[in-house]
Amino acid sequence: MYKLYYGPGACSMGIHIMLRELNAPFELHRVSLMDGDQRKPEFLHINPRGQIPVLVDAGQPVREGAAIIAYLAAKHPTPLLPMNPPDAAALEWMCWANATLHPAYSRAMWIKRNFANEANYNALMTNAIQALNTLWQEADQVLGTRPYLAGNTPTMGDIMMTVMANWGTAQPVHLGQNVRRVIKDMVARPAYQAALTAEQVEYKAAA
Repeated sequence: MYKLYYGPGACSMGIHIMLRELNAPFELHRVSLMDGDQRKPEFLHINPRGQIPVLVDAGQPVREGAAIIAYLAAKHPTPLLPMNPPDAAALEWMCWANATLHPAYSRAMWIKRNFANEANYNALMTNAIQALNTLWQEADQVLGTRPYLAGNTPTMGDIMMTVMANWGTAQPVHLGQNVRRVIKDMVARPAYQAALTAEQVEYKAAA
C-alpha cells in the first residue's frame, strides 16, 4: 500500500487524485505546512528537503511531484500519462504545471508572505500576477483548439492545472473561459470530489 504525505489543497492533491483515478490502495498522511510539520525531524527523515508531496512505496520514498506521477504511471498504465509509448504532449503539460505554473504561484505567495508591508509590494505582486496571467492565457489559447491540454482526453496536466487554479493570490488571476471549462470538468470527476472531501478543501476557482 502506498503512503502519500500531503498538504490539504497543495500540489500534492494532484497525486492524491491520481491515486484515486488509478484505484490504487493508499494511506494519507497529512503534513500541515502552516504548523511547520514539514520541518519536524520525523518528516525530514522521509524528505530532507522538507517538501511535499512524498510517496512511500514498500518503504522507499519517492520525492518530487513529477517524479511521483511518472513513477505511478509506469507502475499503473493510465491514459492520464501514457508511458508506453510516452505521450510527448501529456509529459509536456504535466511538466508545465509542475515546473512552470507551480513556481509562478510560489513566487506570488512568497511576495505576499514577505513583502505585504513593504512600499514596493504592489509593484512586485503586479509583476507576479502578470506572469501568472501569461501562463493562464497560454493554456486558454491551447484549450481553444482542443478539449484538453494534451489532446482529446484529460491527462495529469489538466488535473494539476485545476489544483493550482484554486490557490488564489492577493490579486485576481484571470482564468479564461476555456480554462474554466476544463477545470469544471476535472472537479466534477469522482476522484477529484473524493479528494476534496478527504482533504476538506472547498473548490472556488470554477465558481
